[in-house]
Amino acid sequence: MKTQKRDRITKTHTRGVSASTAARVSLPDEDEGDELRPVDVEDPTPFEEPKLATLVSKRLYQKSPKEAALDKMLLKRAGKGLLGRVVQAMIDDTLIASMQNYANIVSIQRLGYNDHGPVHARIVALNCMRIFEILREAGIKPSIVAEEVGDPEDSMVAIFIAAFLHDIGMSVAREDHEQQSIILCDNMILKHLGNAYQDEGKVYMLRSLIAECILGHMGHYRVHSVEAGIVMVGDGTDCTKGRSMIPQQIARNPMIGDIHRFSASAIDSVHIRPGRNKPVRIDVMMNATSGMFQVEEVLMGKAKMSPIMNHLEIAAHLDGQERLYLR
Repeated sequence: MKTQKRDRITKTHTRGVSASTAARVSLPDEDEGDELRPVDVEDPTPFEEPKLATLVSKRLYQKSPKEAALDKMLLKRAGKGLLGRVVQAMIDDTLIASMQNYANIVSIQRLGYNDHGPVHARIVALNCMRIFEILREAGIKPSIVAEEVGDPEDSMVAIFIAAFLHDIGMSVAREDHEQQSIILCDNMILKHLGNAYQDEGKVYMLRSLIAECILGHMGHYRVHSVEAGIVMVGDGTDCTKGRSMIPQQIARNPMIGDIHRFSASAIDSVHIRPGRNKPVRIDVMMNATSGMFQVEEVLMGKAKMSPIMNHLEIAAHLDGQERLYLR
């Protein structure tokens, strides 16, 4: 009996895509079956779910199967050039891993909010890459490209680093965690940019761009670059029930972050694709009206502050009905 149970769990960890992770990561329609799709653990079985409550605090530097699968997706999308080397270095950085893990402990266990840790960072980075690619195909230039101070790969490096580090400030507090992320991550940013670029001027220019992207991701501060706009919207797209799974399991008493957990539980999936009337379309598939908080207060709140707002159309779907924003 024990052998059968162990075999079943092993198969669970080696089968195809996890429904919760797939719903959180938007892939192009043409990528169906492509190796970008995560080879991930499936959703936890009833036998495994009770053990997840301790996963956040007990794992230390160990990567979860979801993180490992998302790392493969990031590396595939980044390619083998400079961006790929930056991605590889950062996903292998144990200091970043430990800080992402602690930020998640504070977010989930202390404050009662959704995932703000390593899985969220990776999903936001992937969704930002997707938005970047669609905008570029539509002829929308990144700001530093239009201003002739960098190339598209430089822009993508800045977007990736900002997306990967944007929530580390949650390890201090929810309020102004954007600024705390910049303070805590500055040495990490300089380290990885310095290893990637020999031009010190470009290092410090990209450092400033990354700081703008992190500062603006909540929509509390006015930012002006396309890159910062992408990170702001990309952060808002990770709003599905997979993000609230562990917080929901370990929640005991009412906490200030409850609306974020309950509303995320009503979002089945988010899809990012070329739009009908605008370059980028974001479809949010809901199973309950409580998901409107994630759409109208979180995603739309960021979209309306984003420098890329005019390039977006956003639609919420519930019971076969579509509510279209930014048409």
